[in-house]
Amino acid sequence: MAKHGNGGLGFEIVNAVISGEITEPITFDKVKSYCKRKGIQASENHMRVILSNATENTHSPTYKRYFERVGRGEYIVLPEFKNQARYFWLNVDSIAYAWSFSIIKIGTSQTYSNFNVDGEKRKNPRCFNEIKVGDLAIAYETGDVRAITALCKVVDKYEEDDEIFVEFQKIEDYENVLNLETLKKSKELEDCVTVHFHRGTLFEIEKRHFELMVQMLEELNHTVDIDEELYQAVKQAIIDGDKKRGVRLESRISVYPDAYEVKTMAFKRNADVIAEVLVRANGVCEKCEKEAPFKRASDGTPYLEVHHIKRLADGGEDTVENAIAVCPNCHRELHYG
Repeated sequence: MAKHGNGGLGFEIVNAVISGEITEPITFDKVKSYCKRKGIQASENHMRVILSNATENTHSPTYKRYFERVGRGEYIVLPEFKNQARYFWLNVDSIAYAWSFSIIKIGTSQTYSNFNVDGEKRKNPRCFNEIKVGDLAIAYETGDVRAITALCKVVDKYEEDDEIFVEFQKIEDYENVLNLETLKKSKELEDCVTVHFHRGTLFEIEKRHFELMVQMLEELNHTVDIDEELYQAVKQAIIDGDKKRGVRLESRISVYPDAYEVKTMAFKRNADVIAEVLVRANGVCEKCEKEAPFKRASDGTPYLEVHHIKRLADGGEDTVENAIAVCPNCHRELHYG
């Protein structure tokens, strides 16, 4: 590790408080113990400069931007540093690594280091040095997908020799992904350099850009499984009966749904497929095998949601065979469990 840690000892102390490795109030003894555990070569004099033991707040002005004195030799991290997450763009090469954030479950973690598979240091070393536990990352899949598929949070960071390891935990999943073409067309992202040039692995992005991307994803992936227009079509398909639905399904030109632009790519679900699956389920969740948890207020029918076993965004077919009717709880589990 560098002499005073990555970014200076003051920065290391801030990160240690955020991660819980140092509890407040911060004292000389706590910092000394932390430096010993982490192998940070900081002199006692340097620690005293940061954490003055004097009656007055006489520690270095450099560190007054980080810490506030609350007692003799006792300090806390200023709120704007303690709670200020930073935001990153993480390139996920699903071809090279044979996995992707879109196919792993919520809560699952993957670790990246600042060295690639060939043992060479990755680009943008500053990002690997400065990223910390609690920071958030957009997971962008390169290769054939070329889209944002998930959100991640940094849950661990450690070093071995000269190699920095960062553990990213998947915290949000999206049925409809945010593709690169849509990102590039956004006027609000015109000044986001990473969107237009992201060769490498890890990039820091501004908070406003991160929040805009999340907003675009959430608008595309609203939580209602079947919107009102589609549900009315499903109701009519059920009324039409098995024979008419069967004829329409057999005569379909393609089993893949039409795509349309919202702020990114979405899919037009087939009402007959949904109707067939709901009729097959007959009001019983096909995962937990319990009755639907409630009735729709509009017509009294059992409320179940239709889930695609292989996501449409991953090339899954919009067919009866690739779908199951599930209760809302099981639907959440299938996506996040």
